Amino acid sequence: MADFTDDQLLEIIEGGESDRVEFKESLSETAAVAIREAICAFANDLPNHEKPGLVFIGVNDKGTIVGTSITDQAILKL
Repeated sequence: MADFTDDQLLEIIEGGESDRVEFKESLSETAAVAIREAICAFANDLPNHEKPGLVFIGVNDKGTIVGTSITDQAILKL
C-alpha cells in the first residue's frame, strides 16, 4: 500500500472524484454500501491505472473536508 503525505492527500481531494477517487461524507448505511461497491471497482482496475483507488470518508461531494467520527460500529458496517 502506498504511503501518502498530508499534502498529497489534499491534492488528490482537490482533484475531485474520479474512477479511482470516491468521497463519502459519512458512514451512513447507504454510504457503506457505496463504499463497498467502490472498493470492488477499484480492485478490478478496469482502466488499468495500476494505482490504488482511494475512498475519503469525511469529504463531501464538493471536495470539502467535513470530518466524521469513525467508530468500531461504523467500521463493522463496511
